[in-house]
Amino acid sequence: QIGKTILAQMSDMSRKIRNTARFLLSNLFDFDPAQDTVTYDQLPESDRYILHRLAEVTKDVTEAYDNFQFSRFFQTIQNFCTVDLSNFYLDIAKDRLYISSPNAPRRRSCQTVLMYCLEAITKAIAPVLAHTAEDIWQHLPYPVPQKSVFQAGWFTDHDEWYKPELAGKWEYLREVRSE
Repeated sequence: QIGKTILAQMSDMSRKIRNTARFLLSNLFDFDPAQDTVTYDQLPESDRYILHRLAEVTKDVTEAYDNFQFSRFFQTIQNFCTVDLSNFYLDIAKDRLYISSPNAPRRRSCQTVLMYCLEAITKAIAPVLAHTAEDIWQHLPYPVPQKSVFQAGWFTDHDEWYKPELAGKWEYLREVRSE
């Protein structure tokens, strides 16, 4: 089925994904992964929690595509962009991004997470929002070996990012924060 309501919903989802990508891109302007990436064991707990969520999201997205559940894919990506990133992580990370000195470890750790999120979102949307994904990839502010998102391949699984015990703690903190 298709109609004005469905088209409006898809347009809204697409806009939210695109706006999230724009924010991520704008905060990576001085980030060079070869020099500035912070190793996982050096990341603060909030960064590791978001990477845990990203690992869950990439798994869910892959399953949704494998089962041709495109509405599940869109819902997963939209929730990650809106709920996990915009409403939570980016809200608490802005201070680190804006007031820290350019090479401060706390700023670079945040940028490391932004890079992983941006690349994963771009790869996730590529099959259905091809032009948006390619536009994002072409504007990555750091060098990548692939000229196109379609040459970059699918997600790389990061098993070390799965931390259910960490997720439980941060889910509780998110509930408290919302109260």
